[in-house]
Amino acid sequence: MLQKWIIVIIGFSLITSSLLLISSCHKDDTLEPKLEIYSFSPGSGLIGRHVTLRGNNFILPVPSEEGAGPHLNTSIVKFNGTEAEAEFVYQDSINMQRINVVVPEGATTGPITVTAMGQTATSSEDFVITFPDYIPNVTVSTAHSYGGIDLDIDADGNLYVAENHLREIVKIRPDGSLITVWSWDSIGPEIPRGITVDKDGNVYATVDNSIIKIGKDGMVTTLAGSSNSGYADGSGENAKFYFPFGLTVDSVGNVYVADLLNYKIRKISPSGVVITIAGSTQFEGPIDVALDKEGELLVADGNKIRKITPDGFVSTVAGTTQGFLDGAINMAQFGSIRGLIVDPSGNIFLCDSDNSSVRKISFDGTVSSVAGSTFGCTDGPGHLAKFSLTKGLTMDSDGALYLTTGGGAEKVRKIVID
Repeated sequence: MLQKWIIVIIGFSLITSSLLLISSCHKDDTLEPKLEIYSFSPGSGLIGRHVTLRGNNFILPVPSEEGAGPHLNTSIVKFNGTEAEAEFVYQDSINMQRINVVVPEGATTGPITVTAMGQTATSSEDFVITFPDYIPNVTVSTAHSYGGIDLDIDADGNLYVAENHLREIVKIRPDGSLITVWSWDSIGPEIPRGITVDKDGNVYATVDNSIIKIGKDGMVTTLAGSSNSGYADGSGENAKFYFPFGLTVDSVGNVYVADLLNYKIRKISPSGVVITIAGSTQFEGPIDVALDKEGELLVADGNKIRKITPDGFVSTVAGTTQGFLDGAINMAQFGSIRGLIVDPSGNIFLCDSDNSSVRKISFDGTVSSVAGSTFGCTDGPGHLAKFSLTKGLTMDSDGALYLTTGGGAEKVRKIVID
């Protein structure tokens, strides 16, 4: 009899265990996908700044055949409790989604939360709200409705603008009239990007993978490079560049080029001989260059400004993590630096494109805001003015700044500091 009861008990235990196992498997199968925030970038910024959240299950996973996106967002994103605008979600890979959001009015420093499918995920770090420290007595106006990707100015006040969409280089006279000094000849891509003017009025521009020179007489020649990309030092067309961008020229005619996709800085002699003065692992993405008052080369490199000494040593002048922060130079944060210019006193002015602003690094090491902060197109006092994407930057002999803007508001804007 006892043996029978033992068999019954064992049998009952096995049935119970099986039912529990089936129940457990059933629950696992019906669990909702876990909502997670992996990271966000930048870690600080202004009201109105675009921030990218990366995580998983902001929306239900998207089948691969539907593509990366954009896909309609149904989640709610908040900055420390204040709801933000988040329109689309991108499925970058399995278990990786991305939302681009705008920091809302009224947001304060604190965590970011995402609510979706009955769950709420909270970021492990706080997003830090920052505010510009504006220099006084700044006025922004529209200098011309013609815009472009970069610009420079000659001693007579003529602006030269590289227009990458129309594929032309245009001279804007002080009276506002336009003259096309170079245009695409329908053969090859031939897209102009960077532009600079020497003391004699000769214009240099990066076009595709070459550097051209436009003499005062209008004659166009290729100083170095060709239509073929690559990397090689050498003379004239034997030298190779890979997406050269910003450039500047010194007092004796040497041209310095930010060779963006080679991650190098190149120097071209007046006769067209190209050498590399710094690069590769030292840069993240050099896009523009400028000479300071000591003749040392400054480089706009992502969210940092780098300096190259004559012996090729590279150091960081300003910029830490990506974001926005005025103040001491060793703490300052930038979004994405584009145009770069240095005044005769050694003050650095730059276009902070991601933050839709123009910033200043004083010779004493203080970083401040000149104008802009919110995406838009508004003239007026510096603290109220709005820019879209700030791009090229130059300065005239009176100290007025000129910049090109993009993002659907292609213009030349002027900034006067009294």
